[in-house]
Amino acid sequence: MQIVIAHSHLNPGGVTRIIESQIESLPQNTTTVLVGNCSDPVTITQKGAKLTIFEPLNYLENRFYPNGEANQMLNEIFNFFKEFISTDSVLHFHNLNLGKNPLVTYAVYLLAKKGYKIFNHAHDFAEDRPANYQFLKSIIEGNFRADIDKVLYPEFPNYHYGVLNSFDYERLISFGVSRERILWLPNPVTFSISEDINDKTKSKSEICDALQLDKSKLLVTYPVRVIQRKNIGELILFSELFRDEVNFVVTQPPQNPLEVDLYQRWLKFCAAQKINLTFEAGTKVNFEKLLFGSDFCITTSYKEGFGMVYLEPWLLNTPVVGRDIEFISKDFKEDGFEFPALYKHILIDENGKDFKDLSIEEQMQEILNIKNDLKLKEKVIKQNPIFGFLFSEVSETLIKKNVSLIKNNYSLKGYGIKLQERYKILVG
Repeated sequence: MQIVIAHSHLNPGGVTRIIESQIESLPQNTTTVLVGNCSDPVTITQKGAKLTIFEPLNYLENRFYPNGEANQMLNEIFNFFKEFISTDSVLHFHNLNLGKNPLVTYAVYLLAKKGYKIFNHAHDFAEDRPANYQFLKSIIEGNFRADIDKVLYPEFPNYHYGVLNSFDYERLISFGVSRERILWLPNPVTFSISEDINDKTKSKSEICDALQLDKSKLLVTYPVRVIQRKNIGELILFSELFRDEVNFVVTQPPQNPLEVDLYQRWLKFCAAQKINLTFEAGTKVNFEKLLFGSDFCITTSYKEGFGMVYLEPWLLNTPVVGRDIEFISKDFKEDGFEFPALYKHILIDENGKDFKDLSIEEQMQEILNIKNDLKLKEKVIKQNPIFGFLFSEVSETLIKKNVSLIKNNYSLKGYGIKLQERYKILVG
C-alpha cells in the first residue's frame, strides 16, 4: 500500500515533527511526501521517504481571486495530486481544513468525490480562526459555488479524519462526521537524547555558561516558537515576578511574517525594561541539552492542538508546569498523568481579568506596574496562590511514573500500528 503524506510546508515545528514520526513508524519505502516548501529535504529522504516540493501547496495569499485564475490554479493542484495517488493508495493530508490554502482544500475534496482515499489529519481548525474561515468561504463558496460545510466535512465513506484529542473527536461528531470515520490519534511522544548528555547538573552549568546566566537560579525553559497563542507576555510577567529566583528562556523566534511585529515589540520592551528573559536560546545552544539541563519546562500557551509540551520534557526528566488547557490535559490526566503545578488563570488587575485576555498594551502596562510597585507585586502573588509552589521540587517517583506512562501510551510503534490499521480500513 502506498501512502502519500501532504502538508503546506516542512518548516521546523509540531506538524513537521509528526510527519517525520509517521515516516519512521511506517514500513520502509512505502511513503511519499508532498509539500509546498521544505527547508531541510535530507531529513525526510534519509528516513526512507520520497519527497516532492510543489510550491502551489504552500500557503495561499489571502486576497480576491478572479474565477479564471482560481480555476487555473485549482486544475494545476488537482492534476498534480493525480500524478502521485491511485484509488488503492491513501492521501494523508495534515491540516487540510485550516484555511491556509483553500484551493488545496477544494482540490482534495474533488479527489475524494472521485473515489480517492483521503485521511484528513486535523491538528487545528479554521473554525477557531475567523480570518482563515472567511478565506475558505470566499474561495469555496465565492469562486466555486460549493457548500463549505460539505467540502470541509463530506459524507464520503472514503474520507476519514484523524484528531489529536477527545475534544476534537466530539467536535467532528457535532459537525456531522460519523464515528467510524474518525480516528483518535494522539501524537507519538519520543525524544532520543545523545549518550554524552547524561549529567543534568553539568548540562545546566554548560547552558548557563553559554547563555551567560546565573547558575544559582532555577533554569526554566519554554520550548516553543514565539507566536501569539503561546502567550509570551505571561512568561515575561513571570520573568519579572521571579526575577531573583529564576532564569527564564524561550527557544525560537516566529517564522510567520504576521507574528514578527508582536515579537519585536516584546523584544524591545524586555530590553528597555531589563526583563530577565533570554530569547532564541534554541539557536544558541543544543536544544536537547537545554531541555535536559532545565529545572523545569513551562507553558503559558492558551491554545494547543495536542499539547506536546505537556509531555515531551518528562522524557528528559524535566517536570512541566504552567497554564492548564483543560480539554488538552484532560486526556493525559485520564491516562494517569500527574502535573505538579498547572493553573487555570492568572488574575492581575482589580477587575479580576485573566492576564491572557489583556491586550499587549495592557499586558505591558501591568508588567510595568508590578516592576515599579513592590506592594502591587506582593498583592498579585497573594492573589494567585499558584505562585507559592509553581517551581517547588518534584519527586523522582512522580517523574518516573510520568515517563513510564509516556513510553507505554504514546510509543512510536503503537502509533504506526494505528495508522496502518486505519489505512487498511480506507483501502478495503
